[in-house]
Amino acid sequence: MKQNFYIRLSAAAFAGALMLSACGKGKGNSDFPENFGSIGDEGRTAFMMKRVGPDSVARFLCDAALGRVEGARIDSLPIATSYAYTNYKDDDLATFSSVFESYSGSLPLADRMKLYVLAGKYNPQQLGYQLGLEYVVNIRNEQMSVDEVTAELKEFRNACGHDKDTYRRFVKGFKVALEAERTKGIDPKVYDRFINLQED
Repeated sequence: MKQNFYIRLSAAAFAGALMLSACGKGKGNSDFPENFGSIGDEGRTAFMMKRVGPDSVARFLCDAALGRVEGARIDSLPIATSYAYTNYKDDDLATFSSVFESYSGSLPLADRMKLYVLAGKYNPQQLGYQLGLEYVVNIRNEQMSVDEVTAELKEFRNACGHDKDTYRRFVKGFKVALEAERTKGIDPKVYDRFINLQED
């Protein structure tokens, strides 16, 4: 999928920036200090804020919270993002906020759902519906095909597991957005295939 390519490219760029900025501070395969695991989420966020730009910090917080960053973790995404929002100012704050929203919104559905849960962004009744509304934007921006959407929906349904309510709410939101956006750059084949998607 195009979006997965851009996510991998972004992660590679972030890793390169971190290696340049933290060269010699890590040990083994990690570019983080030895005490990185014990300084807490605020400490880890502060460390990153001193070494890379706010756009990279935003991506780092998302990826570390999802367990994608070797040698680093974020235990409480709300604590980490609150620290960044409190300590960034002016243009840096605007960049961090914008990239955090755009990057989290570009993630595959299953990862985005997990990140939204970790961030406490929506209550359980809103989560699935909001994901459905947002997903149409990804389909349009990435010019996703029927096969790509089908594959991602399968992964998302598996990620929902026994949480059938979230999946049903997702389908409802998805179909509402499909109907609203059908003439705004979405492949007609995608609309025809998914406008009657079953909710169970």
